[in-house]
Amino acid sequence: MKVLLAGGGSSHEQEVSLNSTAAMERALQDLGYAHKRVDLKSELDVCKEWNDSFDIVLLGFHGRAGEDGLLQSVLEAKQIPYTGAGIRDSLLAFSKDASKRLFKDHGIPTADWELLLHNPGQDLPTTRLELPYVIKPDNEGSTIGLSVCRTAQDLIKARQVSGPFSRLIFEIFIPGRELTVGVVGGQVYPVIEIFPGHELYDYESKYTKGMSRYECPADLDESLMLQVQELAKQAMDAVGVQVYGRVDFRLDPEGRPWCLEINTLPGMTETSLLPMGAEAFGLSFPQLIDEILKQSLKKYV
Repeated sequence: MKVLLAGGGSSHEQEVSLNSTAAMERALQDLGYAHKRVDLKSELDVCKEWNDSFDIVLLGFHGRAGEDGLLQSVLEAKQIPYTGAGIRDSLLAFSKDASKRLFKDHGIPTADWELLLHNPGQDLPTTRLELPYVIKPDNEGSTIGLSVCRTAQDLIKARQVSGPFSRLIFEIFIPGRELTVGVVGGQVYPVIEIFPGHELYDYESKYTKGMSRYECPADLDESLMLQVQELAKQAMDAVGVQVYGRVDFRLDPEGRPWCLEINTLPGMTETSLLPMGAEAFGLSFPQLIDEILKQSLKKYV
């Protein structure tokens, strides 16, 4: 197998993408696969790097353009095989509003929310929801632009953090524990509990070394563990996400899980959450990359 490994891109998550592709390149070397790694300024430049000597593009992008269905649309138009979710599932998963609508339709518990359009630079729109709530962009990743609002005073900071974005999700704040579950090829990995450095697992908590800690498998009783894993699988099926993804939850003080979102191109360094779950399942990082490649190629048989 010859792999074109592509990362970088134009989103807010470019640096994270470069870390993922560096780790995936080491995995490809361990696997003995012929490959070429390209770090690109534009996601769509993948097409310029492709030729018939390659078997598949291993996508290392994160965030808009690489994860929202745009790149997938261009690759499919040019009949270039690639890893992970397709056009429709990438688009639906990347929109928090669209995916939460599908969660609700399929009976998957998700916090009440409202999608509001916003003119950047203006006051934040008024929501029907009562405080406390979370404000986050509808179509960004890595909790970019996320604000937790407990009081009206918090809206001042929220305007600066969330204000630059035009499509905003206002979502009821669920207190409790932060959980995430990886799913690859229909196989659900052990649940991970995240102990973030801040109240929510925001960008700084994710990417500042030592700020957060993790427990895998999470300290849950067996029935609750199985419930969260089953909900993760149901969420993937509800949105139609192919090949692999990571599903995020909040677990409230009463022990009820609430589905937040699906990441279709989650972080892929050796210390990222999906590889952490795979390791607890018994797969090394190179074995996980191999599984993603093989599951992705099944789309084209």
